[in-house]
Amino acid sequence: MTCALCKNREADKKNTHFLTDGIIRSCLNLDGSKEREKGFYFDLSNDNAFIEFNFQRGTSVDKLKSSLGRDVTDEEIEKAKSIPFSVDNVFCSVCESYFTEIETKFISEILPSFRNADLTGKDRINLTDIKTVRLFFYIQVWRTAVCDDTLKISADVAENLRLIILNHSTVNANELSHYPIAITYLQTTGDEAEYTTNYVGFTNDRNPNLIIMNDFVIQFYENPDTVKFFNFYGLTTEQNYKELINFSEQQFVVNIFQNSNRKQLLKDFITTDRVKLTIQYYVDSFEELWLKLFGVYPPVQTTQEYLKALTGGDEFNVLKYTKENIMEITVKFIQIKIN
Repeated sequence: MTCALCKNREADKKNTHFLTDGIIRSCLNLDGSKEREKGFYFDLSNDNAFIEFNFQRGTSVDKLKSSLGRDVTDEEIEKAKSIPFSVDNVFCSVCESYFTEIETKFISEILPSFRNADLTGKDRINLTDIKTVRLFFYIQVWRTAVCDDTLKISADVAENLRLIILNHSTVNANELSHYPIAITYLQTTGDEAEYTTNYVGFTNDRNPNLIIMNDFVIQFYENPDTVKFFNFYGLTTEQNYKELINFSEQQFVVNIFQNSNRKQLLKDFITTDRVKLTIQYYVDSFEELWLKLFGVYPPVQTTQEYLKALTGGDEFNVLKYTKENIMEITVKFIQIKIN
């Protein structure tokens, strides 16, 4: 297989993180540490009602049971053998060194302005090193689009980003700045374990393409004509979103989302995008099953009773179920109703 970046050498590199490991690792680890293979995460882009819960090989079984509220399945244990947000044999070792060069410069020179910095009361930071910042976030967008079908960008944009990254040593800031991009930093205060409350994932069901990678959120637009306001849980407002989109900029602006707002965003995100949609999925499935069994849709009261049996009074419980759990609860509920 030929390397996706240089399109010349053999893709011989194993375990290439398409979302930078040094950024997401503290989110995936149980205690927020920088150790590898001790974390778990959710697939934000999964359109199935059954949450794709994933964990890494070193994760504590007790912690998993506590988080899930159930035993870990054999399928999940098998999946744990893979390393999240990484791929094998997509890039070559030489091109991997290009990625490392870009990532190292960002982490050493830009990241300290955010992590462990006092951002209290700040609503934005202006960065002068446009090249380092844009290259870093471009590799997140491009590698994700190459490595995961969930995030899609047009062929022309993908090819242009490839050439920019491949020629990163000679490209200048002006050549980099014609893609609108907005970056938000989610201020994460407290001890290191607080990073585990953040998310890692991406979605293409909104305009723009959006990537959440721990304490950074990327909003990438393919061209200026597609730029418009969309409400992502208060990340930006109709009044300020244009100011926070970087396009042919002289300085690169980063939106600062204060810690209290971050917590509310994460709560709203998981409630709206997962709990409510999952519950609606279960309701629809239950009503279709009832129709097939009895020839009519269930009375509203019956559906409400089913939801109560499903959630136990706490809607967040629906995130813990496997398909087998749902089948057991549904069969038991129907048996009780017909006996």
